[in-house]
Amino acid sequence: MPPLLLPLRSSPSQCLPLRRLLLFRCSASSSATASSSLSPYVASFASRMALAGIRPHHRIAVGVSGGPDSMALCVLATAWKKAAGKKAAAEEGSVSSAFVNGLLSIVVDHGLRSESSDEARLVRDRVRNMGVECEIARCDWPDGRPKQGHVQEAAREVRYQKLLDICIKQQIGILLIAHHSDDQTELFVLRLSRNSGVLGLAGTALVSQLFAPNIKYDGEKFQRYGILLVRPMLDFSKDDMYKICQVSNQSWVEDPTNNSMMYARNRIRASLRNLSAEGTFLSGVHKLISACRLTRAHVDGTWSIVSNQSVSISEYGYAVIDLEKLDPLNVQDLCLSQYLAYILQFVSQRHRPLRGRSARLLLDYIRTIPCKAALTVAGCYLCAAPRSKGTKVLICCSVDWMESASAEISYKCSYEEQPPPVPEIDQIVLEGLLQSNQFVQNHSNIPFMYCKSSIDVLNKAKDLNIIDDFTLEKLCYLGTDEHNKFIAKQDKDGEHDLEETKFCDCSLCPGETCHFMSRFLITWKVPEDVNEICLQENEEYLICTVNLDASLEVRHMIDADWLFLAEVCNICSVEDTQIDPEVSSGKMQMDNAPQHHRFLQQSAQKALQILKCIPAAARRTLPVLTNAQGDIVCIPNIGFRCCPGLSIQSVFYPRVPFHGGYSSYL
Repeated sequence: MPPLLLPLRSSPSQCLPLRRLLLFRCSASSSATASSSLSPYVASFASRMALAGIRPHHRIAVGVSGGPDSMALCVLATAWKKAAGKKAAAEEGSVSSAFVNGLLSIVVDHGLRSESSDEARLVRDRVRNMGVECEIARCDWPDGRPKQGHVQEAAREVRYQKLLDICIKQQIGILLIAHHSDDQTELFVLRLSRNSGVLGLAGTALVSQLFAPNIKYDGEKFQRYGILLVRPMLDFSKDDMYKICQVSNQSWVEDPTNNSMMYARNRIRASLRNLSAEGTFLSGVHKLISACRLTRAHVDGTWSIVSNQSVSISEYGYAVIDLEKLDPLNVQDLCLSQYLAYILQFVSQRHRPLRGRSARLLLDYIRTIPCKAALTVAGCYLCAAPRSKGTKVLICCSVDWMESASAEISYKCSYEEQPPPVPEIDQIVLEGLLQSNQFVQNHSNIPFMYCKSSIDVLNKAKDLNIIDDFTLEKLCYLGTDEHNKFIAKQDKDGEHDLEETKFCDCSLCPGETCHFMSRFLITWKVPEDVNEICLQENEEYLICTVNLDASLEVRHMIDADWLFLAEVCNICSVEDTQIDPEVSSGKMQMDNAPQHHRFLQQSAQKALQILKCIPAAARRTLPVLTNAQGDIVCIPNIGFRCCPGLSIQSVFYPRVPFHGGYSSYL
């Protein structure tokens, strides 16, 4: 196992002018008192880590901002690691180091303010004084600062990308984030205002699997890289965070922007603070969230089992649902909707939830047996699978969506060597799945399986005495109030002209690999003994010319492509016409290089045979490589290439695998 990080050279902590942050220092207390006061928190933290399948020997990173939440998380992670480390050191007789083994904190400097670099260094020094190695990741904004009102969302996206990159680089498979129970309550009200169903109201998961946006090269082959995002503080309140910092003598900073009423989260937080005096309110909301999470865990477990029995994935990038095995008429709406959402997300590699009319339309479609119609939804095209008499449904990417998004989620793969993916993640996920299944089995009564809206969830919770009348009334008010502000903001934003989206071309050069639509991994290998690939041209039939300095454009297949293959199959060479001039009078002819023409014809014939086995709708999602003139050079998934020296391969290798994106709502 490689070392975590070499200690960074840094100057001692200094008092820096924090123009945007308010600094809080804690008075000193004895170490014995602090240890005693921390013990219940450390024990609770350890139990949540065990529930997630995380052990002290695992290599772990902690996202630290310097606020009370992340500082408290760092304190507990350090205490948890140190306790295990002392026990191991005593057994082995080894000497402990200055820094906690296998623990790295990461401070993300968003670079949106002039003083952010100084603040990041100050936080780094404080964390290192705790005995935790720390790395600073600075964000770049090549397109300029995010627009007002979108800063938090843009910063969050870039922050997680930086955290993910560092974890992959340091071969760390687990990232801890300091989300707590107050965050869950705020998110509950926020999603209530957006009319989310029970799955959205369940909040954030204890564990989420996060995949890198790009496939990476590890020196031998291309692989997916991912980490587990773990939130072990979900049982703790904001007050607990302050107490943990205080008893451990840790300073923290408060960001005044958290009090700005411009952001929905802050408005909700202020409203909840006024209601916190009502003892039954917060406790009722927490019970309600727990019930939603139980429902979510049941739904996730159900769709996973059902999909193993009823879904098949083709090597050509499409899925087929067997309706007889699925029996959709006897599957609850909630489970069936989630089942379909995951399949569509996998096929399109566009990981967005299905909502409202789209979800309802999809349910009605899948329950119509036999399937006769076609449907386009969420970037996918659905129709009856060929020769199934409507008992199976084919799901492939929508061509219209591919045309609009091909450059957006297609990219060149980097050949920079990477450490191998962390193998322990698979074991943690497996253990988590077993615990989740056992947890759901121990709860025979799943509360919100038949609730179709957030209002249904609230009313059902009242009927089950999970919340009282006061809590129901206040939640309805908070949700409606924030919903009205959300609608008003949408109308205001709609007044501005939308910027034109710019797409770059997806091309491939010799020796390069690209990931087309985050689905097909296309590699152009260059034979060592070939300096130039020369293809012929004549007046009647243009083939193309490709050399090792040229690039090929990558696009999806169109109807004209398989017509082109059929024409190539009917090409007649000069040798054939000399034997029988009349037999090929209606066929395309090629002179020059008859051996090459024979290869071209045979390649097209074999490709057509494979193509006949692929449903027509799914053929359109296959990648096709063309030269600058638009002539077809290669269709790698079906084996067509216009020259024997051209070595281009394509495999279906989605960025997020089927059943990937594991999450635990325990």
